[in-house]
Amino acid sequence: MKFSRAITTLAIAAGLATALAPVAAAETVASLDFTAEQGAHPVSGRSGHWTASPDNEVRFWENGTTLRVDAETDHGFDHIALDFTAPSGNLQAGTYSHADGAHILATSNGLACVDDYSTFTIDHIERGAEGLVALDATFEQRCGSPTSPALRGEVHYRR
Repeated sequence: MKFSRAITTLAIAAGLATALAPVAAAETVASLDFTAEQGAHPVSGRSGHWTASPDNEVRFWENGTTLRVDAETDHGFDHIALDFTAPSGNLQAGTYSHADGAHILATSNGLACVDDYSTFTIDHIERGAEGLVALDATFEQRCGSPTSPALRGEVHYRR
């Protein structure tokens, strides 16, 4: 009798674990991939693939017309922040450029470029009751002139 109850209890537990598995798999995904040409201020000659993990932090949030990607690795010793700003209103799917009034403020380890010539494309953006839910975007940022070395990359987010 005790043996059949133990088997029944195990079967129920296995069924619950299987039913709840999709919920556990829906973890937040956050990543920043970038490559900077030599002289691309402020991240000259560097590249990286940073994902949210115990060793890296990659955070996304919006404030008005600006969407921020804030990433750090090496326990905070290496940091990059990218502020994507629309010329007006909230960012939507589409391509934005410096010529239209959009900007990317790139900051890394205390250095920044505010005189940017940038373009970025938002392939997918989704918002929910708690704010940003999903984002896929690519970007190119040049500091100082349209012919300066480029910082290029992509960002992805799912909550």
